[in-house]
Amino acid sequence: MASNELRRQRPLGLTDLFGAQAVAYAALECNLIEQFERWGYGRVVLPTIGYDETLSTQASPQLHAQLYRFFDRDGRALALRPDMTVPVARLVGTTLYDRPLPLRLYYTGKVFRYAQPQAGQRREFTQMGIELVGAASPEADAEVVAVAMEALRTLGVETFQINLGQVDFIKGILNGMALSADDLIGLEQAISRKSRGEIERVLRQLEIGGEAAEAIQALPGLCGDASIITQARQLTISPSAHRALDHLARVYELLALDGYAEHLILDLGEVRSMDYYTGISFHGYVEGLGFHVLSGGRYDRLIGHFGPDRPAVGFAMSIERALLVAQPPAARGPDLVVLACQHPACRRLAAVARELGLRVETELGGRSGQALIKAAQARGAARIVSACDGER
Repeated sequence: MASNELRRQRPLGLTDLFGAQAVAYAALECNLIEQFERWGYGRVVLPTIGYDETLSTQASPQLHAQLYRFFDRDGRALALRPDMTVPVARLVGTTLYDRPLPLRLYYTGKVFRYAQPQAGQRREFTQMGIELVGAASPEADAEVVAVAMEALRTLGVETFQINLGQVDFIKGILNGMALSADDLIGLEQAISRKSRGEIERVLRQLEIGGEAAEAIQALPGLCGDASIITQARQLTISPSAHRALDHLARVYELLALDGYAEHLILDLGEVRSMDYYTGISFHGYVEGLGFHVLSGGRYDRLIGHFGPDRPAVGFAMSIERALLVAQPPAARGPDLVVLACQHPACRRLAAVARELGLRVETELGGRSGQALIKAAQARGAARIVSACDGER
């Protein structure tokens, strides 16, 4: 492509936001910040660039392959952050490790992944989310899921749900089996696709049989309300699997007490990233989208890579995905359009209006009278100062 033409193009997988889209983006960001702060979360601001080794910590093979990598002038490998959780974990492990617990942190920032662009997937997008550090209880998990529910409500949609799983249940079933990370990934993918034939094939390859195989084959069907926990208990005698179900039952109970049960689906087939997640994991969906808007879970082993071990749970929402279904804010024009007048009274009027929080535009096109009125009305102005007599 010629250089002149290249200057006019965006790199693949990136986008520009302007006009109503930019307004909706800013409004959603502000609403989510307000929501997070209501629950007691404080903001952290994190670097966009980090060492490749740091940002790859506990990354799945897919995410590891999607990093944008480059070198600094000293030859050290750097990368653009592919998510926000690892930078938060580094901050907690290296700087905030001695703060009183629990820590409640939220963030907003761009992340970058070299992925194939498709619906709901970009190479640059904004993540907003929370991390609750230093509490391993069902109460902590329930709080994070509740904040995720409120984040979905912020979109203004009527129908949404959280699919909540418990990775420790299947880990309990597999306890004692020498499975590699690749083995776990293959099993995760088969279960996530809810393909009985594929699950059976993977189980044969891994030489998993008996009670464990029967329990794993049942996972895709264990999706619904709290009754599935009773069904799951009958599939295994593993004490650790039963403890995981007890924890999940308590999380569900707490969320039901706060009125969230109607938007909550228990899904024991939610087993993604077993090498990363250490307890609950979940996805958030809204009506009209075939992919999740937010995701999260418990990751108790991540912060220990950077400092003292700390239990942690959190979630992240993709703002660009959310904008596909969010109710846009009402269009708003300027509250006041004033002449570009040198008279002190006109200039003072504009200044006072801005101090009161009004949106004030100054006419810069040299128009006045009816021409100014017509132009201001086209921009949706609520009030117009179309003339000045130089005396008031």
